[in-house]
Amino acid sequence: MAPLVQSGPRNIVKRVQDTYVSNTDPRDHSDGALLHIGTPDNGATRYRSFLQFDVSKLHGASIKSAKLRLYDAYTGSCAGWWMYVDPVASAWQQSTITWDNKPGVTPGYQAAANFGIGHPDCPDVPDKTDPDQSNGLYRIDVTSMVNAWAQGTMPNYGMQLSAGESDSKAYKDFCSMNPGASEYACSIAYYTPTLEVEFDSGSTALMSGDNYGVPYPGGYPSTSPALEFFDSSKPSVWPSSGPYQRWIPDDYHSVFDPALLGGTTFGGGTEFKVRPMGAYASTGGLSKQLLVIGDGNSGFVGVVPYPALSGYRWAINVGHAASLHGVELLPDGSVAVAEVGSNAVKVYTAAQGTPGNSPSAWATPSDTESLPDAHQVLWDDTTGTLWAVGADPLHPDTQSVLVQYDYSAGKLTRRASYQLPANGTKSPWVHDIAPVYGNPDRFWVSANAGVVQFSKSGQSPCYNISRWPTVSELGPDAAHWCTDYPYESQVNRYSMVKATGNDPATGRVLTTCQQRDPTVSDNCHPQLPGSDPWLAWTSPDLDFVDSSGRTSYSWDESHACHYRARWLVPSYT
Repeated sequence: MAPLVQSGPRNIVKRVQDTYVSNTDPRDHSDGALLHIGTPDNGATRYRSFLQFDVSKLHGASIKSAKLRLYDAYTGSCAGWWMYVDPVASAWQQSTITWDNKPGVTPGYQAAANFGIGHPDCPDVPDKTDPDQSNGLYRIDVTSMVNAWAQGTMPNYGMQLSAGESDSKAYKDFCSMNPGASEYACSIAYYTPTLEVEFDSGSTALMSGDNYGVPYPGGYPSTSPALEFFDSSKPSVWPSSGPYQRWIPDDYHSVFDPALLGGTTFGGGTEFKVRPMGAYASTGGLSKQLLVIGDGNSGFVGVVPYPALSGYRWAINVGHAASLHGVELLPDGSVAVAEVGSNAVKVYTAAQGTPGNSPSAWATPSDTESLPDAHQVLWDDTTGTLWAVGADPLHPDTQSVLVQYDYSAGKLTRRASYQLPANGTKSPWVHDIAPVYGNPDRFWVSANAGVVQFSKSGQSPCYNISRWPTVSELGPDAAHWCTDYPYESQVNRYSMVKATGNDPATGRVLTTCQQRDPTVSDNCHPQLPGSDPWLAWTSPDLDFVDSSGRTSYSWDESHACHYRARWLVPSYT
C-alpha cells in the first residue's frame, strides 16, 4: 500500500489556517467552529470560506490523488447543489481577511462537487466511534491543485470554497479547523477540513511503533510515543521529513474511552498489522482495510479502520501486566493475543470488543492456550490455522518452538509443534513470525540468534550453510528450516532480531535488531544512552536489505526507539 497522508498537527501535511468572510460582517471569524459558503437568504448575505494547508514536505513527490475532506453540518437543499474549490492567487491572513480585501483565485484548477446533507429533512448523522462512516463526510478531488503545489508550479496560498450566491439551495455549513463543543459533530477532530493525499504510489509504505515520546513543540500532543508511518521510497529524506503520519489511541483519533488505555500511557505499539476488512466490512468511507494493533505498555488492543485511522471497530484492554507482544485479527472478527506476562495465547471474540462494552466484557478470553514466553501470533489463510512462537512448555528455558493451532468458534486446538534450531548450546529465544510475501509455504522467523525461514511443507531442500543455524544446530525439524532465500547473508547478519519482512513490490527486506548485550559483536544497533530497560529492546534504526546490501535509516537517530516494523500489506500470507 502506497503512503496516504491526512493533514494533521503531527503529520507531514499540516492545517495552517481557515476562516470565512461575509459581505455583511467584516469581523474576524477565524475562531468559529463553522465555515459558511453560499447564501442563506437568497443573496442578501453571501459567504465564502478560505483554507490553507502546508504541503511543503511533499515537494517533488509523485501525487497520485488528493482529496479535500469536509463535514457538511448543514445544507440548504437535500437535493444537493454545486460548490467549488479554487486555489487562492495571493497571500491572506485568517484574522484580517474580509469580503472587501479577499484575494482572487487562480483559474484552471477549479474542483466542483454536488451534494446535500445536514438539512432537517436529510439530517447528518455523526458517528463518534467510527467517524469515517458518517453520512456528512464528502471528499472533493483536488489532485491537480495539490500536485501543482507539490511540484512548485503554483504558489500555495490555500483554497477558496464557494457556492451559488443567489439561491439559498446552495448554502452550506462545514466544520472548521476549530472543533467546537456547541456543534456536536464539529467537536470530533476527524470532521475538521482535511487533505488526504496518496503519493509515491510505486512504493509500499511501512509502519513502526516508536516508544520514545517525541518532543513536538506547538503540535498535538506535545510528547507521546506513537505508531509512525513512513514512505519507503526515499528513506534517506526521513531526517528532514520524518514519518508522514502518526497515530495514538486518544480523543483526537476518536478513541474516547479511558478504560481502553487501562490507566497507563500508550507505548507506541508493540505489534501492528494491516488486514482485510473480513467480518468488519463496511459499505462506505475511506477505509478498505483494518489495522490491528496491540500495545504492551498500556494493554490496548484495537481494530482500527485504515487508512482513516480514526475510531475503532473493536477494542479491549488486556492490562499492562500481560506484557502483550503479539496480536492477530482472525477471519471471524475475533482477536488472538500473545502474552509474555501470562505465558499464553488468548482469543477474544468479536462480541467482547464491541464499541461501548465495559471492562467486564474483556475480563475473560474465550480461550487460553499455555505457551511460555508467547511472543507472536499469525493467521495462515492457506491452511486456516493460527501459528504462534514461544517456548517449549516442557523445556521453556532451553528451547523455542513454533506452534500451529486449529481454530473454530473462539477455541484453539494444538495441531503441531516445531523446534527451532539451537543457538549453540542455548535457546534462540524466538521473537517474531511473519509471512514471506510471494511464497505461501514460508514464514520469516526472527530470534536472538538471527533470521531463518520456515517451510510449512518441509518437502523441498532449502538449507544452505549459514552463520545461523549451522548444520549441527538444525535439530529434529531440520527439513523445515530454510536459508536459501535472497540476501540471506545480510538479512541474517546479526543476532537479536526483533522483526523481519519482505516488500512484495520490490523484494527489499525490512528488519529491526538491537544490541542488548554490548559484549557481543554481532548484535546490530546499540540502544540509546540512558535508555530505561524497556527501551533496551528497541533500536533507533530501521534496516533495509536488497541487492545493494544492508542500509540503516532513522528519522531521529538520537531519540527514535523502534521494536518492530511492518510493511503495509493488507494480506495474511
